[in-house]
Amino acid sequence: MPSIRHAAVVLLAAIGLFVGPTFGSPTVTHATTGPSANFPKTFKVKSAFAGKFVGQYILKSIPAASRIKSAAIGIEVNSNGFLYGIAQFYGYDASGSQTSWVATLYHFKQVGKTNQMTFDLLSSSLTIVLGHMSAGAPSHGTLTGAIVLDGHTYPIVFHQVSTR
Repeated sequence: MPSIRHAAVVLLAAIGLFVGPTFGSPTVTHATTGPSANFPKTFKVKSAFAGKFVGQYILKSIPAASRIKSAAIGIEVNSNGFLYGIAQFYGYDASGSQTSWVATLYHFKQVGKTNQMTFDLLSSSLTIVLGHMSAGAPSHGTLTGAIVLDGHTYPIVFHQVSTR
């Protein structure tokens, strides 16, 4: 009897392995950090225009009301051909304490046929929009635009230190 029972269990297990996936519903697997809500598809910017923004920049000027004292950004094209980047900001909060924060730059989009680009500042989890930026293509090593933080818009100027 034990050999018949053992054979039956093996047979049912084999049938389950081969037939089960056919009838099972497909599942989606996510990283332990959860699905990336903002990273998949985005706007495709023509490579000639996108290439103008690639590089590393340091903050040249921003109004004191923004509470940002210094910043650096880096922008490049990923392996899928989309622009993305990272920014690091230093400043102070309403109580005067020093702050620093990092944002992922994503969703780059050319505004119509203009020389302007808009993009989002996302949290490291890519699920929270921290702000928005717009800028014209760098001219003579200067990236000029605006940053929107907490509903306030500030003019912002970066100096390009590298085109890589």
